Amino acid sequence: MKQRRSQKKNHRLLWTLFWLFVVVPLAIVAGLALLNWVIMPLVTGHGRETPVPDLTGLTSVEALERILAAGLKPGETRVVPHDTAAPDHVVAQYPRPGMMVKPGRLVDIDVSRGAGQVVVPVVERMPLDAAIARLGETGLLVLEVESLRTPNLPPGQVIAVRPPAGTEVTAGSAVTIAVSAPVGRFPMPNLLGVSLETATGIVASQGLVLGTVKEAPTDEPAGIVMVQYPEEGMSVGDGDSVHLIISAPPARPDSSK
Repeated sequence: MKQRRSQKKNHRLLWTLFWLFVVVPLAIVAGLALLNWVIMPLVTGHGRETPVPDLTGLTSVEALERILAAGLKPGETRVVPHDTAAPDHVVAQYPRPGMMVKPGRLVDIDVSRGAGQVVVPVVERMPLDAAIARLGETGLLVLEVESLRTPNLPPGQVIAVRPPAGTEVTAGSAVTIAVSAPVGRFPMPNLLGVSLETATGIVASQGLVLGTVKEAPTDEPAGIVMVQYPEEGMSVGDGDSVHLIISAPPARPDSSK
């Protein structure tokens, strides 16, 4: 009698363990699968797929409208050079047109920069040789290298570029680089074409001294530097004098004669 009761007790224990460690986990897994693959897609609609629209040839604004209308989301927009496509027109996309994707998928596009157009890169604080190489890789030509006396920067470091970084120009355009010059002897900066006020500020900032300033009658606007000495590029140093000739209004004829 005791043996039969013990067998029944063991049998109930085995069934309990079977339910706890086999049936219940399987039921949980099945419930999660049902929720994820059947119920949630029905509730959220994410189980549906939609074709990616063809965006090629559209402007960036038109492409954005088409992406949103398809239930998708705009992703990354890259501006790339292109020989034939007009600026701001889509030349490539991912996912490709017609591909079936779930709603909310990100769509990346490449937009044309136009034929032969490049953007001046950031080269400030780069060594001169590295800056020249970077500009050359972009398709730009370094026409001139100016030296500016900058005691707080290491010599040969780029401190400015013209046109400035971010400007869109035609490939092959010329740019001018200004680099820091060491303390002591340095090339005389160019003052021609600037106002006397601007020239005075440049002279003072370089540790030079403004010498004689003479006027010469001309049809040019008054107060513009026409001649400088030392000339641009000549070696100068702290305390050297700079002499200028600036434009003045032409002399009026004497009406008394």
